[in-house]
Amino acid sequence: MTMINSNVMRAIGEVLSSHHVTQRPGEHVTDTVARALELSDSQVNQWFDALTEGCTVEEANARVGIANHRDEALLVAIARAIGSGLGKLAG
Repeated sequence: MTMINSNVMRAIGEVLSSHHVTQRPGEHVTDTVARALELSDSQVNQWFDALTEGCTVEEANARVGIANHRDEALLVAIARAIGSGLGKLAG
């Protein structure tokens, strides 16, 4: 998995909190994202990789096999947090 810096992880944590998703004690942010989006750890890692490579949300979703998601707002908010944290704002 591409390394995501602590500032980006903190931003993702803030997005999760703003969507009323609470990180459990000892839980990694990626595990919280997987739980919140009902994706596997592997899917989240591949999705993060795609986003850090500069893929758009749609491209990242396609790469991982996410055709449609019930919580699109959370998905997009997390992607934007990653993009802005890395200096990339892929749509």
